[in-house]
Amino acid sequence: MKIITALAFIFALTINSANAKPFVLACEPEWQSLASEIGGSLIKVDSATHGQQNPHFIRVKPSLMSKMRRADLIVCSGADLEVGWLPLLLRNGGKGVQAGQPGHLLISDYVTNIEIPDVLDRSLGDIHPQGNPHVHLDPQIILQAAALIESRLSLIDPDNAASYKNNLTSFNSRWNAALGNWIIAAEPLKGKSVITYHKSFSYLLKFLGMNTSTSLEERPGIPPSARHLATVVAIIEKTPPLAVITAPYDPDGPNKWVAEKTDVRVITLPYTIGGSSEVTDLFTLYDQTIQLLLN
Repeated sequence: MKIITALAFIFALTINSANAKPFVLACEPEWQSLASEIGGSLIKVDSATHGQQNPHFIRVKPSLMSKMRRADLIVCSGADLEVGWLPLLLRNGGKGVQAGQPGHLLISDYVTNIEIPDVLDRSLGDIHPQGNPHVHLDPQIILQAAALIESRLSLIDPDNAASYKNNLTSFNSRWNAALGNWIIAAEPLKGKSVITYHKSFSYLLKFLGMNTSTSLEERPGIPPSARHLATVVAIIEKTPPLAVITAPYDPDGPNKWVAEKTDVRVITLPYTIGGSSEVTDLFTLYDQTIQLLLN
C-alpha cells in the first residue's frame, strides 16, 4: 500500500510539473508588465525590483534566488544595468535562463542603444559600455520588446504559441493607438530643455524631442560636488530649463538645493511601474509622465 501511495504521489508531481505555467522573472517592473500583456493568464510573472528601487543596486535576498531557480524566462534591460546583481542570480539559476539560452532575454541586446561612450574609463563614473540601459522609456522600443517576449514565450511554451501571438497583436494595436495620442499631446514639449539628475530619461527625451541642459550628477553614479552644483545653478540662471526631472529613487538633497537657489521646478517622474500610485501599467506610465511634463 505504501509503495502504491508513493507512486501515486510521484505521478501527481509529474502531472503538476507538466501542466505548470511558465514562470517569467523580470528584472524590472516594466518588463513584468509587458510580459503580463503578452502572456496573460498563461504565465506566472514576478519582478526582481519595484518602482521605488534604483535598478542599478539591489540586495540579492534568498527569496529572489529561489525565484531565479524556478524561472523559465528572465527578461531584463541589460547593457549592464543589472551588472551589480544579475550575475549572482544567474549562478543560482537553471540552465535554461543562462546567456545564450531561450530563457535569457536582455532587451538592450536587440535594440538600438544611445549614449554609447567613446572612451571607457571608470574614473568618468558608472559608464555603460553598451550605451544607456534605460531603454523602456522609448515607447517604440516597447513594441520591439513585446515581439521579443512573444517569441521567447512561444519557444519555451509552444503549446500556447498561438495565444501569445494573438496577445501580441492585441497589445500592438492598443499601444500604437496610445503612441499616436502621446505624440500629439507632447507636441508642446518639443525643443524644451530639462536638467536631469541621472541619465535615466534619455530615451524619453529623445522620443519627445526635448533637450538636456546638464545633469546634477557630475559623473554617472557619483554624487554631485558643491562645485558642480554651482555650475548647474549658473546654467539655470543663464538659460532657465522647463524643470529638473528626477526618478523616485534619486536623492532629494541636490534637487532641493538647486531649486532653492534658482526657483526652478523639480518634477519627480514615475520612471517605471509603481513609481507613483497612479502608474499601474505601461500605458499609465507614459500617460502620467507626459502629463507631468506638460503641467
